Amino acid sequence: MSTPAILSLRCPGCGGALHGLSQDVVFWCDGCGGLHEVVQDAFLGRVGSVARPVQPATGSVLHLPVWALRVDAVWQWQDPERAARAGQIAAFVWVYVTGFALHNAFYFGDPGVIFTQKRVALAAGEAAPILGCTRGLEAAKAYIEPHLLTIMDRRVDVTGLELACTIGEAVLWGIPYCDEGEALCDGILGLRIPAAAVDEIGSYRTWLKGRR
Repeated sequence: MSTPAILSLRCPGCGGALHGLSQDVVFWCDGCGGLHEVVQDAFLGRVGSVARPVQPATGSVLHLPVWALRVDAVWQWQDPERAARAGQIAAFVWVYVTGFALHNAFYFGDPGVIFTQKRVALAAGEAAPILGCTRGLEAAKAYIEPHLLTIMDRRVDVTGLELACTIGEAVLWGIPYCDEGEALCDGILGLRIPAAAVDEIGSYRTWLKGRR
């Protein structure tokens, strides 16, 4: 039986303290603001940025993680009618995958799927801590094709579809969410999800309160 590795929560780059919640696999550096994922008993740096809000914010703001993966997707059907209908769908440049734990995302709305469907284009804003990333990069990549199929199936029956994706750039974005108490409202599309549906919401609030 292998012995579990114990990692010091120190940034490999600057030596600053790394912060995260109990279920996190990606940690935020208090010194340089870098992001580091635990992969095979070691820290790997990840590209990260904080999104500039589009919607007005009131109250305290949490920055929840969402992966953005640049893709080159090619799909084809043997059925020419379906292929023609699919040809009317604009190409996807970014596929977004929710990086935080959300209970019953299908019911409440998965931010990653919605951002992908809306073809959201994010712009960098002011630096802020990104906490609560429970889904690593490789795990996020596994959601690319399911997300695209979910979105395309609303327009064209995906039976018999052959889909191939090439993955390029990957960025972990901190999406601003306004904490309204019973709900969280994202600062990009203005979508609300129940605060109780966000795993470790209490830990988020406690951590941020301690920094004020």
